Parts: sequence; C-alpha cells; structure tokens
Amino acid sequence: MMYDPLEAGKTIITNKGKKIVVRKYHSTAKEIKIHRDRWLKDIEDVDSSIVEKAGKEFFNPYRKGIYYYQIQTLFLLGANEWHSFKDILQKLEEHMKGIFLETRGVDAWEDFRYKGRRDSSTRCKDYIGRIQENMIFFQRLSKYHPYGYRLRQANAALDMKRVSKDGIPNGLFFYRLSTFDTKKKALPIRDYSRFNFPKSEGNYVSYKFIGTIITKTGEKKLIGRVKK
Repeated sequence: MMYDPLEAGKTIITNKGKKIVVRKYHSTAKEIKIHRDRWLKDIEDVDSSIVEKAGKEFFNPYRKGIYYYQIQTLFLLGANEWHSFKDILQKLEEHMKGIFLETRGVDAWEDFRYKGRRDSSTRCKDYIGRIQENMIFFQRLSKYHPYGYRLRQANAALDMKRVSKDGIPNGLFFYRLSTFDTKKKALPIRDYSRFNFPKSEGNYVSYKFIGTIITKTGEKKLIGRVKK
C-alpha cells in the first residue's frame, strides 16, 4: 500500500472499483537538489548544535508554506526529541512572524492564522486544528495522498505521541522529527502507550497508516488500514 514514485501518472483501479490517476507526491533528483540547496541557505545562521541533531542527510523537502514552516519549527526545536504541541505552536508563531510576505503585505503567521476556510471544506478547522491535521498528513505514506513521502525522501519521519491528563479529554500531544541514515528506516510512529482511550473511541485511529503503533501492551508494525 505504500506510495511508489514509479506509479505516478498511471491510471489504476482502487479496491472500491474507482478509476483514478495516481498523483505525483515525490521529489525528483533535480527537485531534491534544489530543495536541499535552498534549505542549506536557510540554516546558514542556525546554531551548529541544532543542525548536528538532524544529521547530514536531512533537509526540509517542502516548498515554502505551512508544511515547510512546521517541519522547520521541529528542526529548530531539536530533531529526534519530543516536543509538546504548546511549545511547537509558540515556536511556530515566533518563526513565521519573522517572515514577511511582500506579495501579501503581512507576515507568514498572520497570513496563515487568519486564512479563511476553503470552499470545498466540509469542516471548518481553526488554525490549531489545521496545524494538528498537518501533523497527521506528514505521516501519510500510503498509495493515495502520501503527503509525508517527501519527508521520507529526506530520511525523516514525523512521530506523534498522545498522553492522558486529567481534565483534558483528548489528552496532550507531543511530536518529534526523527531522522535516519537511510530512507528505508524512515517510518513514522504513533505512540498511545500513555493514553487511555475514551469509550467513544476505538483502540487506534481508523485511517490508513504505514509505520509503527505503540500501545499499552507493546509495539506492532502495521501496514495498511488500522481498524478500530
């Protein structure tokens, strides 16, 4: 079920009998060089200790926009370390406020923060909801809509952890930018080992996931749909 760059542009039949054309979600060798060179310029003034945490193989593979800024924030906070959503949100706002968009006449944070809902959107999320939804997108490696595949091409993965806390029904979320020496190892983790699911929820998130899910009873590799 994992996305294969060789299938991009091909017409396939889904398991529901629907004919679709597989969209391109990967970066070509030329695009990777462009993105890496751009990113190296972006981090010229970043402390070397932060760069070293991410390793030599990592670079930010997304074009400038909220995806890029979220990954950059996790990088600046420290790769291969867990960070609370509260700290990420604070650092993301600080980082994006330092980027002025001349064509918009506002900074990147203001442009994102007050962006209206898309006409095609069925549910209107606030800016916090959109940021958290993007974290899920970074974990997608399946054949359809694998937004995280470019991150995997940079030998990296986005991990998430959910922790129970009294008075907070949805728990606390932590995220980690993990980097690896090979692309093969770059698979995301969802850690629910410290979260007590409400009765209204199943044991796992019920959409397609490729990676590792950690539960209270141990660890299990999952490829394909994770059922409730």
